[in-house]
Amino acid sequence: MSNSTNLTGLFDDDINLKGLFDILSPENNLVLADDMMLSDAEGIILRVSENYEKNFGFAHDSIVGKSAFDLEKAGVFTPCITAEVIRQQKKITATQTINHSHKNVMTVGIPLFDNDGVLKYAVCFNTVSMEQINTIQQNYRNLQDSLRQYSQEIAELRTRATSTSLIFKSRSMERLWTLMQNTANTKANILITGETGVGKSAVAKAIHAMSSRADGPFIEVNCAVLHENLIESELFGYEKGAFTGASASGKIGKIELANHGTLFLDEIGELPPHIQSKLLQLIQEKTIERLSGTKKIELDFRLIVATNRNLEEEVQRGLFRSDLFYRLNVIRIHIPPLRQRMEDILPLAHQFLARFCGEYGKDLNFSPRFLAFLEQYDWPGNVRQLENLIERMVITVQDPIIDVTALPVEYTGEAVPPAALLAQSGTLAERMDAYEGQIIRDSYQRCGTTVAVAKELGISQATAARKIAKYVSRT
Repeated sequence: MSNSTNLTGLFDDDINLKGLFDILSPENNLVLADDMMLSDAEGIILRVSENYEKNFGFAHDSIVGKSAFDLEKAGVFTPCITAEVIRQQKKITATQTINHSHKNVMTVGIPLFDNDGVLKYAVCFNTVSMEQINTIQQNYRNLQDSLRQYSQEIAELRTRATSTSLIFKSRSMERLWTLMQNTANTKANILITGETGVGKSAVAKAIHAMSSRADGPFIEVNCAVLHENLIESELFGYEKGAFTGASASGKIGKIELANHGTLFLDEIGELPPHIQSKLLQLIQEKTIERLSGTKKIELDFRLIVATNRNLEEEVQRGLFRSDLFYRLNVIRIHIPPLRQRMEDILPLAHQFLARFCGEYGKDLNFSPRFLAFLEQYDWPGNVRQLENLIERMVITVQDPIIDVTALPVEYTGEAVPPAALLAQSGTLAERMDAYEGQIIRDSYQRCGTTVAVAKELGISQATAARKIAKYVSRT
């Protein structure tokens, strides 16, 4: 129907077919069915296509010769687009109901004039039925819904990829991620709990990155490594001359640095009682005073804290303020240990391998045996221990494939146990204590610092410092 040479034979030579050819031009996106009705200027139907009669249930030539106006009055068409084109003498696009077949179709009516501008014909095309339109619209809505879903998934993946590289496959971490997303843009304090090395700092950074404060500072403070005599000045800052050895110009504290951002206090259970009181006041008032200062400084920050301790037990023992605990425990995020989410081990291992190979300029892969070992190992040091092991493997392995043969002896069990462990006397706790002491002393002798010991053994620096103080002093 879109071929103009075929159409011209239907009309007088002096008819201006521009409007018809424009509507049928290839540039026009109109979807045409082969349904056409042609009438003269009086509305008498001159011709209909075979498909028109077939599609709408008309007997052959049953409406040819009849008046479009009469058919409109009889209710055959509601409205009759042919009649409307003749009345208004302009192109009309509207829904037309063909009542006896109960079909609604989108119809385009075009007036055709002679060279003197006198109406000669009206041509109507049925484009697509309303059922088809509804189907198209529903498909479009479904496509839009799918696009929104894909966009959300892509945004989530991008957020996850940029939020300190949180990688996981386990359902427990999926639930945790959902909780993080739902609480990221709230003002509620968040308490992150979990064993040493599970990734509490990474979760805190991810929450900050997903929040409206992402452009603000993220200030992380490990409360366990701050000296008790200096912790107040480090957190709250001080004015000049506050104490002997203080900076002559004073100092801004970590809390003040977090203004308009996020303050993350790791190892919150290590805070001494008098700092707990000041932190409680800070949470309530959102103001601080620097040491030796007289002016209250208003602050706006999001507070996230973390601990590997059982704060409920600490409260019962009187080691942690109950009112502070309840202020902190608004949103609780518990990170399960790695041994309880084994699905996350291999994705994490591959992520660490890619990162360390990039850092050290190597191209290594894991052997199947090494991957099997990773999945079977218990990981008492959690994600941090896994990360440290992969870094160690990348540094020390010279072959292109990392295999179990390259594992350190503490992972293979081939080292000769210290004599204390082989002793036949003493309780289990005493013998385990002696074995732990030997491990700590050996590591400290090799590494020399608490930071290096913590990294080698997959424990926190605070834990390393406590154990070195406990065991190394015996020698």
